[in-house]
Amino acid sequence: MLSKFLMSVLGLLIICSSFSQFSFAISPGEINEATVSIEYRNVTVYAPAVAHTDDGYIGVTSTITVTIQNNGSGRVFVDTLPLTQIDMQGSARLAVKVASALVKNDDRCEINPSEYDFFFVIRTSAPIIGGPSAGAIMTTAITSLLQNWTMDNKTMMTGMINPDGSIGPVGGILQKVDAAYYVGAARFLIPKGQGEYTETITETISENGWTQITTRQVLRNVSDYALENYGIEVIEVEDINDALLYFTGWNFPLIESNASITTEDYIDSMKPLATSLLNDSIESYENASESFDNTEIPNRYPYYYKNQVTDFLNNAEEALIESEDWFDQELYYTSTSKSFQSLINSHFVIYSCEYFNAEDKEGYISTLLNEAEELNTNKSNLVKNVEINGTISLQCVGAAQKRASDAESHLSDAHSSYQNGDFLTTLYDIAYANQRSNSIEWWIGISSYFNDSGEIDEGELENLAEGYIEDAQQAVVYSDVILEEMGKSSSYLTDAENILEAARDDKEKGYPAAALFEALEALAKANLALELADGITEDKIDRYRERASSSISESRTRGIEPVLAVSYYEYAQSLVNESSTDAAMFYFKYSGLIPGVLSFTGTFGGQSSRYIGIPEINISPWNQGIFRYKEYLILFAVIGGLGGLCAGVAIGLLPSAYRGRKEKSNKNLVPISMNDHYIKKINDEYFSEDQIPRSIKDYYKKTK
Repeated sequence: MLSKFLMSVLGLLIICSSFSQFSFAISPGEINEATVSIEYRNVTVYAPAVAHTDDGYIGVTSTITVTIQNNGSGRVFVDTLPLTQIDMQGSARLAVKVASALVKNDDRCEINPSEYDFFFVIRTSAPIIGGPSAGAIMTTAITSLLQNWTMDNKTMMTGMINPDGSIGPVGGILQKVDAAYYVGAARFLIPKGQGEYTETITETISENGWTQITTRQVLRNVSDYALENYGIEVIEVEDINDALLYFTGWNFPLIESNASITTEDYIDSMKPLATSLLNDSIESYENASESFDNTEIPNRYPYYYKNQVTDFLNNAEEALIESEDWFDQELYYTSTSKSFQSLINSHFVIYSCEYFNAEDKEGYISTLLNEAEELNTNKSNLVKNVEINGTISLQCVGAAQKRASDAESHLSDAHSSYQNGDFLTTLYDIAYANQRSNSIEWWIGISSYFNDSGEIDEGELENLAEGYIEDAQQAVVYSDVILEEMGKSSSYLTDAENILEAARDDKEKGYPAAALFEALEALAKANLALELADGITEDKIDRYRERASSSISESRTRGIEPVLAVSYYEYAQSLVNESSTDAAMFYFKYSGLIPGVLSFTGTFGGQSSRYIGIPEINISPWNQGIFRYKEYLILFAVIGGLGGLCAGVAIGLLPSAYRGRKEKSNKNLVPISMNDHYIKKINDEYFSEDQIPRSIKDYYKKTK
C-alpha cells in the first residue's frame, strides 16, 4: 500500500516538472482576481403564476433567485427554465430601474445601484403565463437586497410593476392564492382594486316536470376566499412602498406636499401660450363666420355640404367658449386644448369656403396640400435639430415631436382622401396638420421657462425609448391573454396596440422622445384594459388622481419639474368636471407614470462592465494572468495531490456501512413554511421538459 502511495507521489512530481513545457492557446485579455473584491447578496422568493394545462388554468409557483453583485454597471441578466409565455427580461429590467430609482433617492443607503449587476434565475415546474405579474416581487427583492433588508418568507405577492412604482393589475388571482397555500404562505399581497371577483352561479330549478337552468353573476371577495379555504390573509397594496412594509418592515419615507399642482413657473409658461391661442381662436372663428356667410355652399341630395360645414362652425364656437371658460379658471393647458380644437374647425370652415369659391377646385386643394407639407417639413426639421439637455427639454421636445408625427400622419391621410375624391375630408386633415405643425414651436418654447435638470445623451434616450416600447409590448400581450381568459374585451387594448405601433414608427423616423412618451401611453392603456375590466368607479378615479398628484410632488422633491404630467393632470381634472370619466382615467394614469420615467433619465449607462468584452492586446500566455504564478501552481498541485490521496485512503478504511448512506425524507411531508420549501427545492431536481406535470395535483405528486 505504501509503495503504491509513493509511486503516485513520484508520478505527480514528474508531471509537475514538465508542466511548463506544455503549450496552451488562451484568449487575449485578463481578469486579475488579486486586485478585485467582488461582493454579492442574493435572495430566493416565490412568484405565483398561472399555467395552462389540459385541465385548464391552474396556479403554480416559480422560484426566483435574485443576486446583486458589485463591480458591475447596472446590467440585467435573466435565466428562465422553462421559457415563459411572455419574456420576463423586460419585467426584470423595469424592476431594476424602479428599485434603483428608489434607492438612489434614499439618504439611508450608500450603495450606488448603477455600480451593481443584477441576476435573475427563474425556475418553475410548468410553462407559465405572464412575466409581468412577477414584476412587483422582483422589484421588492432587488430593493431589499440593495438596502440589505431581510424579507419575510411567509409573505407572497403578485402584481405588475409600473415606472412610477405603482403595482399594476394581474389575472388568475384565485389560482395564485391556491398556489400560495401549497408553499406555506400566510399572507398574500395583491394589486389595489383587485380585491373582488365575479363568480358565475348556475342554478337548476325543477317544477311541475319542467327543469330550468339559470346563471347569474355574484360578486365575491378574494380575502374571504383565501381566509375561509386556506387561512391566508390577503392585503391590497398600491405601490412598492406598501409591499416593502409587509415584506421587510421597512419602507421609504413619504414626502407629503400641500403645494398646488400648478406652480407659478408652470403658470408663467402656459399662460402666454393660452392667451395667444385664445386670441387666434377668436380671430379665426370670426373669419370663418364671415366666410361662411358670404359663400354659397351646395346643400342638396346626396351631399348636404352646407350642413356639414355648419356643424364644424358650431363646434368651433363651442370649443372657443370652453377655452374662454377654462382660461378664466386659470386651467391654461385645458384652455389651449380647446383653442386648438376651435382653430382646426375654424380653418376647416375657411378652407371649405375657399374651395367652393374656387374655379379650379382640385388645383386649390393641391396647392393647399403642398403648402401644408412644406410647413410640416420645416417644423419637423426644426424639432429634429433641437438639443435635449435634461428632463425639461426631454418633455417639451417629446411633445413637439409627437405633434410633428401627428401632422405627418394627417397629411398622409389627406393624400389618400384626395386620391379618392373625398375633398372635405382632405380639407379637414390639412387643417389638423397645419395646427399640429404650428404647435411644434409652442412646445419647444415652453422649456425656456424652466431650469433644465439632469443630463440626457442621445444614446441613452434611444435605449430608454426602446426599453419602454418593449415594456409596453409585454403589457399589451399580457392584458390580451388575461382578458381572453376572462372572456372580456377592451377598447383600451386596441388603443394601446395602435399607440405602440406609432411609437415604433416614430423611433424609426428620428423622434425618440415622442416614441418614449407614446410607449408610456400604450403602457397606461394596456394597464387600464385590466384595471377597468369591471368598470369605472368613483373610488378608482380618486385613487388615480391621488396617485398622479403624489407622483408629481415626489418628482419635484427630486428637482425635476414634470411639466407634461402637470398638463395632463390638469386636463384630466377638466374631463372629470365634464363627466368624461373614461378619458379622465387615462390622463390621470398617464400623468402618474410620467414622473417615474423622468426619474430614470441619467441613471444608467455611464460605466462599462469589466466583464463585458475582452480587450485586444498582445501578450505572452506564460507571462500573463494565472500563469505568472506557475511556480505556486506546481506547489499547490503537489500539496493538493497529496491531500487527495490521503483522503482517498481514509475513505477506503471507513466501514462499508457508512458509505452511500442517505438521509431518508418523509415523502408525505408538506412544507409548513416557505423557508422549508426553499430547502426542499434546493435538494430536488427540477422537472425535465418531458416530465412537466399537467395539473397541480400531478405537480405535488412529483415533488413528494
